[in-house]
Amino acid sequence: MANLVVQATDQLLELVEIVCDFEVALMNALQTQFPIAIVLECLFHMKQALRRVMKRYAITDEECLIAMTRGVLDTLTVIDHEQVERGIKWVKREIKKRCILAKTEYTTAKWEEFWGYFERTWLDQYTIDVWNVFGLDNELVARTNNPLERFNRELNSRFPTPHPSMATFVTVIKTIAAEYVCRIGDMPRALDRRVPRERIKLIVPVTIPTDIDSDVDEATAVALRASDSTPVST
Repeated sequence: MANLVVQATDQLLELVEIVCDFEVALMNALQTQFPIAIVLECLFHMKQALRRVMKRYAITDEECLIAMTRGVLDTLTVIDHEQVERGIKWVKREIKKRCILAKTEYTTAKWEEFWGYFERTWLDQYTIDVWNVFGLDNELVARTNNPLERFNRELNSRFPTPHPSMATFVTVIKTIAAEYVCRIGDMPRALDRRVPRERIKLIVPVTIPTDIDSDVDEATAVALRASDSTPVST
């Protein structure tokens, strides 16, 4: 597919930034056809995937909410690539600490399963640079996340069934393409009234201690041991 795009543009297409879904084959194909391009995945889809896996391992809603809170698990997407390994230990500490403060039971065995999945999927199957936006301009992150998700919703709303016929698929795509051509033609007139796009507010990276060697600090460890012997109300 990527090769056909290159051929259709007479080899003149030199992409600098590409966004796609988390499909290894697609990512490899795009990187092969456009070797100088930055291939970045949608952070929204990553968060959705992480949330689904938490539910698959029966992690409680309270724990999920703590982990998905801004500045906890998503910290891994904005820190230096070299700090991700230490950052994972920091995130584990933070989740445990916040569970204790919220008087929520921390389900150790289930979280061990989740972090096993995280390592297999987001460290081994995918490389850190496809989901970590450290060092990238905020405008690039905005371009690669918001419009893509919006267009995906637009496509879904246009098709009458989840699996349309080829004729229906082609008709819908041609209609959308014609509409976008009209929009491009209207752009000069729309520039004066266009509302500036809202910038994505990335979280501020935390300072990961260089000597962090455990996923739990001493105070949290003591509290967790106490919670193991005394039921914690949720």
